[in-house]
Amino acid sequence: MRHVPQALHVVAVLGVADLLVGEPKSADELAQATGSHGRTLYRVLRTLVAAGVFAEDTAGRFRLTALGQPLRSDVADSVRAASVFLSGESELEGRLIDCVRSGKTAIELASGTNWIEYYRQPTRAAVFNAAMTALSNAHYAGVVDAYDFRSIRKLVDVGGGHGKLLSMILTSYPKMRGVLFDLPHAFEGGQRTIAEAGLSDRCEVVSGDFFRSVPGGGDAYILSRVIHDWTDEKAAAILKVVRSVLPAKGRLLLFETMIEAGNRLSYPLLSDLNMVIRTGGCERSEAEYRSLYKAAGLKLTRAIKTPSPTGMTIIEGKPA
Repeated sequence: MRHVPQALHVVAVLGVADLLVGEPKSADELAQATGSHGRTLYRVLRTLVAAGVFAEDTAGRFRLTALGQPLRSDVADSVRAASVFLSGESELEGRLIDCVRSGKTAIELASGTNWIEYYRQPTRAAVFNAAMTALSNAHYAGVVDAYDFRSIRKLVDVGGGHGKLLSMILTSYPKMRGVLFDLPHAFEGGQRTIAEAGLSDRCEVVSGDFFRSVPGGGDAYILSRVIHDWTDEKAAAILKVVRSVLPAKGRLLLFETMIEAGNRLSYPLLSDLNMVIRTGGCERSEAEYRSLYKAAGLKLTRAIKTPSPTGMTIIEGKPA
């Protein structure tokens, strides 16, 4: 079954779904358009027909099914970039057994470095950032409506990447001001997202290292899909830095998928294995987040489920 994700990676890289918008095409036509080998491409496509991603007619032409539509790059729920990223790092994906045996990540074993340095390489960084932006469409579906942000005057997004979530919140709350904070490599992308949303007059983009300091002056701080990247020790260290600037009546909001008792196969569990392979962090239960908050001088006050298909939960905390 591991060949299905690899096949999805192939068609995502080649942009096959975009070529099938409007009319079906044969494998030879698609191969000519993508500079690939027709017979081999056909074998990949027919496998994805069996998986329900494409359909093949009696003339040997392929079309997109409803399941395959998100592979297009021009739709709001596109997963093309995520498919390029998650299934394309063959040097990592086959090493889960080595991770289990050693307790190290596949990135450590393959490259001798950590995930931040690994994805700092320009080509990898471009794929990684595109995938995170694509996945955010699923992560953040319905989350803004799940929490009442009205009393927040200034919201600081720590480790906010290119600012997708912050721009959504600021757009919904026109009286709010924001600060987007992340490492220097995300600065340009963050400025672009904020500008494209028409928010440059209300949102500042700042670079720095959240292990050292974060911008002060906010009455609420959010960290979205940040804490799950880190071990308990490092996650607590990040939260302590945020706690140091959090006002007495301030709020911390983590946006994370949460492990629940009796979980069947679901996104949080699959994401947890992705952390094993790449970052060394983990997805956590509410009890584990409660302990993490306590270690950082915070009290977990609410865990609010959202309509997000990935199980995104807003984990609210206040100074203890």
